[in-house]
Order: sequence, then structure tokens, then C-alpha cells
Amino acid sequence: MSAPKRRAATTKPRRLGLLSPLEAKIPAQRRRYPYDVGERIDGDLTIIGHLAMGRIGHLYQVWSAEQWCAFTCKILAPDHRGDREAVAALRREGTVLRRLAHPNIVRHFREGEHDDLPYLVMEYLEGPSIFDLIEGQPARRLGIVDAIRTAVHIGAGLYHLHQNGFLHLDLKPANLLLRGNVPVLVDFDAARRSSLETRTAKPIGTDPYMSPEQVRREPPSPASDVYGLGAVLYELLTGRWPYEDAYLTSTPADGDEARYPQLGEVPPPNARAFNHDIPETLDAVVMRCLKANPAERFDSIHGMLLALTEQLEGPAALWPEGVETERRRAPRVS
Repeated sequence: MSAPKRRAATTKPRRLGLLSPLEAKIPAQRRRYPYDVGERIDGDLTIIGHLAMGRIGHLYQVWSAEQWCAFTCKILAPDHRGDREAVAALRREGTVLRRLAHPNIVRHFREGEHDDLPYLVMEYLEGPSIFDLIEGQPARRLGIVDAIRTAVHIGAGLYHLHQNGFLHLDLKPANLLLRGNVPVLVDFDAARRSSLETRTAKPIGTDPYMSPEQVRREPPSPASDVYGLGAVLYELLTGRWPYEDAYLTSTPADGDEARYPQLGEVPPPNARAFNHDIPETLDAVVMRCLKANPAERFDSIHGMLLALTEQLEGPAALWPEGVETERRRAPRVS
């Protein structure tokens, strides 16, 4: 997959996955980063670029004088100083990433504090994000094979995450960055232990990608990430969210039943309704991921991966076209 051409669009609400363009309503002068290019973070890290403003933290590109390379530094936004929930989320993200080592998950390097604000140092991923990629494509969607490959790579990272006892719970195209042509899962501040058995104080995740149980604040499970990955795959194949029409016509004042159409009894339209090139077998996989009842989804990410790879042809179908997947050598002569 090649980097997209940028195009002007009102994408903030879609990027956030929220019903109202909250970030877009904040005056530009109030969205300034608290630290400027050239400033130091914790001694050896020099800011060389501003990357993004997240839910609780700001992302900077930094240069390490000790390791002579660029990293991404995520530091708690000063507005959240003293916010115990936000501090705990950033520290929890570090705890999760320390335990992971997978090519489809962003790599963690260290943690610390600067100006009494916790920060994480991770690998720098130039991107683009999958969100940026589909924004530059006709009809906002990928080719079917690329969409499946993307879901399989992210599913592989999720499988590793689940094997280590954690859930991501905030899957969306903006949280998938490309390292070369390989999708990488980022942003783990919503991650929770899969053994969590208590109700959450508020819904965890981003509106169109949240499973019904997340919206209801019920204990999440691996099936919640199956739903999230299914919603991402639906968007990659169709250019739309599941229930997009309902999301675009409802408002927060309408109440949870209207604001979160995944809570209703009516399933989203089949993906094939918006892209007739999608095979019926692939459509069935996507729609199974989006079942309202977790028990009716795939019982694990592993099961979803097996179903997706059956949609690809050939033993090397996950590799980009033209790449040699076998090294042929002459037999060794003794």
C-alpha cells in the first residue's frame, strides 16, 4: 500500500469517531502544544516535531542524544495534571506495552516524568495511519485483499495482546499506523486486563467501533476487540462506519439508544450493500464480528484470523505482490 495523496476534507469528527466535532470547535490558539520544538524533555530528549494531540496526552517526535535516533514521546497533557484517571491510563499504557513484543504492536522503550507529568517513549512511526490512507482513496476504502491483509496483521497483534492478558478496546483506523507497508497497532491508554470483572465508570472506546457491552459499561472480553476489528474491517471495505446513517442523524441529546445504534436489535446493513465486489463469504465473516451478542461472534481473535485467511488465495497471500516468499537453494553436495 502506498502513501495517500492528502485531500481537503472535514475529517475531524470521523477521526475522533464522535458525534460532534469536539476538537474542531476548540480555537486553534488553544490547541497549541505546551512544549515547543527545540525544548528538552527529561534531559536527553529534544523535541523535533509535533505529532498529535490525543485524548489525554500530546505526542512529540523527539531526538535522543543518548541513543542517536528519533522516538515518539507521549506526555500527559498539562490540563490533566492531577487527574488520577488520566495519569493511571498513561501509566497503564506503559505497563501494557512493557509486556508486549510483536511486529504489529508499537515498541516501548522507556517511561519517566517531566514537569511532574508522566511520559512514555515509543518507536517513531512515520505513518501514514490507516485513516489517512483511506481518506486518500476513492470511496474511502481499500481493495479487498489489502483490507483483509490489514485486518490480519492487526488481528495478529491483538492475538499477542490477548495472550498476554490484555484487551485494546479502542480499535479504529486512526490507531493503526504503517511501518513501511506493515500496519502497527498504537494507542493503548484504553487497554484493560482481560480479567476485568467490574463495570466501567464510562464507556471505553470510540463510538462507532465500540461493542454493545462497552457502551453498556459491562466487563469487556476478547469478543469486544473482535467487534472493534470487525467494525474497522467494515470501514476499510465500504468506506463507512457500521450504522453510519444513524450516527450522522442522531445527537447526544437523543439518549443512548439513538446515540449508540449498536445497542438496538437491528444489525447494521451488510457490507455488500455498499460494495458489491465483497464476496458473500467475506461479508459473512464481517457481519459475524458485529453481532450484538458476544457469544455469537468468533470466540477469539484466532478464530477470526482463520476465517479471514480463508478468503485469501495461495500460501503467500499475506505478502505484497511481487515479493519472493521462498528462498530456493541448490541442494547441498557432501
